[in-house]
Amino acid sequence: MSYRIGEMARILGTSEHTLRYYEKMGLVVPKRDSNKIRFYTDEDGNWLKFILHMKQTGMSLEDLKKYIDLLEKGQEGLDELLQILYNHQEEVRAKLNIYQENLKLLEKKIQFYEESHKLGNNKNLFNKFVEDAEC
Repeated sequence: MSYRIGEMARILGTSEHTLRYYEKMGLVVPKRDSNKIRFYTDEDGNWLKFILHMKQTGMSLEDLKKYIDLLEKGQEGLDELLQILYNHQEEVRAKLNIYQENLKLLEKKIQFYEESHKLGNNKNLFNKFVEDAEC
């Protein structure tokens, strides 16, 4: 099937502007009809889903562009492509660790307020922080 830019944007849950930007960066190359109107194929849609997935993991568009260029090189670009993925994996792990620490802190805050509420206490975390710092 083929899809005009608005249809593909709706399918992907993104904007037409984003698709045009990805095209400008060379991340996707939609076909054009005889009137020079761009259209996307199912294969383009799958590729765009991959790009959006990688963006959700925090991969930069520059690294995605390098990734695409290396894919086109085939076996010759495989080592560098893998290095991009290894580096990105480490970045995702580091971010995950930060999120896990933040989640622990959030859980402590929730516990503090739940206990405070049960006791009919109107203390807040800032006041507790000040009290703890004075000790």
